[in-house]
Amino acid sequence: MNKPKTMAQIIRKRRFHFVSPDETARKACKVMNNRKLGAVPVVDADNNLLGMISERDIVRRCIGERRRTALTPISEVMTQNPVFGDPDDTVIIAMAKMMQNHIRHLPIVKDGKVLGCISIREVINELSYMAMKNLGMVETGLKELETA
Repeated sequence: MNKPKTMAQIIRKRRFHFVSPDETARKACKVMNNRKLGAVPVVDADNNLLGMISERDIVRRCIGERRRTALTPISEVMTQNPVFGDPDDTVIIAMAKMMQNHIRHLPIVKDGKVLGCISIREVINELSYMAMKNLGMVETGLKELETA
C-alpha cells in the first residue's frame, strides 16, 4: 500500500501567494484571478497567519453588503482564525480537517509561519491517485493510453 504524502511534500518547490490585511479586497481579487486561486492566506510582515480571504468572502462580505472592493481592507472581510494544517499532516488528515470544517483551502503553518496553502482539489487528486495505484489501475491505465 502506498504511503500518503505529507503537506510538506505537496507544497515543496511551489511558489506561495499571500496578501496582507491592510491591502484592499480588490487586490485580493487580482491575486486570486491572476493566479487562478480560490483563496489566499492573509499574513503579517513576519509571515504569521492572520486569516484567509476567499472568493466567497468577497462575494458575501463586500458585494453582498454593498461595500466597494477598492476601498475595503482585507482585514474587514477575511475569515479570521482559520483552520490550518501542519507540514507533517498527511493528505488523509488534511482531508479530514477540510471536511470537518467545511473549507476548501488549508494553509500549511509551522511555528506560526505560513509555508503554503493547499486546495481540496489537490487533496482529492492525491487520494484518487493513491487509490488507483493501490488497485493497480495506474499502470493499466497508462498501458491503455500507450496503445490508443
